[in-house]
Amino acid sequence: MLFSKRDNDLIKEYPAIENTPIMIGVRCKLLAYGLFFGLAVLPLLVTLYVWLRYDWVFAIGALLFSYMISTIVGSKLRLGSLPIDQRERNFSSLEIAKWYVSKNFCY
Repeated sequence: MLFSKRDNDLIKEYPAIENTPIMIGVRCKLLAYGLFFGLAVLPLLVTLYVWLRYDWVFAIGALLFSYMISTIVGSKLRLGSLPIDQRERNFSSLEIAKWYVSKNFCY
C-alpha cells in the first residue's frame, strides 16, 4: 500500500498544481517575452532616458512611478490569467507573461 486512506483524502482535497505553460510557436514566444520586457526592463529604460535627458532627481521619480505602473499591470495580468488555486504562489514576471499569453492568445 503506497498511500494511506488519510493521504488519499488529502490528495483528493488538494488538486495538482499546473506547471507554467510551454510556449509553442514564434508568435507566442515573442508576445510572452515582449510582455516580460515591458514589465521588467522598460521601467529601467525610462529611468535611464529621464536621467540622461533631465536630472537624476527626476529619474528617481520616474523609476518609482514606472515600477508602480509595472506592478499594477503585472498584478492585473496575474489575476486575469493564473488559475485560482495557484494565486498564492510566487511567480516571476516572465511566468506571469507566459500564463497570460497562453490563456488569452495561444490556446
